[in-house]
Amino acid sequence: MEIDRPTVQDWCIQVQYTSSPEIIKNCLQEVLSEGMMYSQVSAPADNEDMTKKQRENIIKKHMEQFTTKYYESDNRWHSFLPDENHPRKMRPIAKRKFEDLEKAILAYYEEQEQLNNRRKITLRKFYPEWFQYKWQETNNSNYMKHIDGEWKRYYLDDEIIDKPIIDLTTLDLKNWARNKIVSNHMTKKQYYNMAIIIRQSFDYLVELGDLPVNHFAEFKINASLFTPPKPKEAAERVFIEDEEKKLKQIALQDFEEHPEHIGAAAVLINLSLGLRVSELVALQWKDLKDGYLQIRRMEQKQWEQLPDGTWKAYLTVVDHTKSTAGTRTLYVVSTSVALFEQVRAFNQRMGYDCQPDSYIFLHDNNRITANSIDSYYERYCKMLGIAKKGNHGARRTALTKIADNPNINLKDAMQWAGHRDVKTFIDHYCYSRYSDEQKKAELEKTLNL
Repeated sequence: MEIDRPTVQDWCIQVQYTSSPEIIKNCLQEVLSEGMMYSQVSAPADNEDMTKKQRENIIKKHMEQFTTKYYESDNRWHSFLPDENHPRKMRPIAKRKFEDLEKAILAYYEEQEQLNNRRKITLRKFYPEWFQYKWQETNNSNYMKHIDGEWKRYYLDDEIIDKPIIDLTTLDLKNWARNKIVSNHMTKKQYYNMAIIIRQSFDYLVELGDLPVNHFAEFKINASLFTPPKPKEAAERVFIEDEEKKLKQIALQDFEEHPEHIGAAAVLINLSLGLRVSELVALQWKDLKDGYLQIRRMEQKQWEQLPDGTWKAYLTVVDHTKSTAGTRTLYVVSTSVALFEQVRAFNQRMGYDCQPDSYIFLHDNNRITANSIDSYYERYCKMLGIAKKGNHGARRTALTKIADNPNINLKDAMQWAGHRDVKTFIDHYCYSRYSDEQKKAELEKTLNL
């Protein structure tokens, strides 16, 4: 800043320090209220966006409260800066050049302005910005809808979202997290899904430079606080042997008597493939070749958030599968190959397109959806008088049968499933398919003296 020495002396010589702590506080507030946010103070002192007049006004207001002099005894410019921790509520500052003193004063007010702005940031105000930032990281609108649901369920009516984030201590956050877990009887998975919002919002604020540290990352939750997930019996997760046999009979009869019930053929085929239902309904004829099937796309439910905050759903097909395992190629057993050909023949009789890019499973010449497939399972389970199990039950059934085969390598089984994580595969796709009577018989053979 270029200021003539006489002008500066005119400001400084006549002003002596007589400020009380209250005057200092008022001075600071006055300077910070001059509309300096991101225009005067939040820019570096040499920023061209801060005009000469703006810089002079800031320095002048400062000098109206604090003595600013040049002392020949040490050849330095001296002034003071407000400091609540100092006994006199101010601390001295000295620089060889007036320009350096000016920069130090401007930097001080910049820092105070940033601190004031941080104190205004609450989770309620910041959530929309973080939500948009988060959406840029994923193309999965279903996941974003889930996050928004977590916000409305666990945060929207909680007083923590109106507290300045910078004032929240590690202990505050730890107590809040523990109370959430206990009052909502959360499992470990439910807690970590809920905590994504506050943890990642704080991480983003740290990246932006608006929060010095993420205190939510500085504590651990005692595992004993979590509610254990309720284990499900195998009979609720897979079709046991007798159920699978009867399911095949009902679906086959349905398809033979009503060839337009293409979903019945899809049920039968998938009992030998174990595909995700989203993958099953996205199959095209080009995926089937020489007794092998390529799995490379899936149906996906997408969500659009409307201006009023509600969500509107629509279905689309995307050129990737759910997991990071990528495209996989599966062997198709002969009975399923025959069923595929029956489906092709029916489509041709109906005048449906059977080009390579055409979908395999159609109804009224439209691709059938995942919900349509699950409606077949619901009807069949009701007819059999068994617990309702959908396509995922059939997927677990097929993958359990593969895993039970001692001649099939575990890695091959995981590749078939489209999973890379051993624990996920074992925890979710390895079940006993024997009835209680079968188990007893096997135990008698294995353990009897």
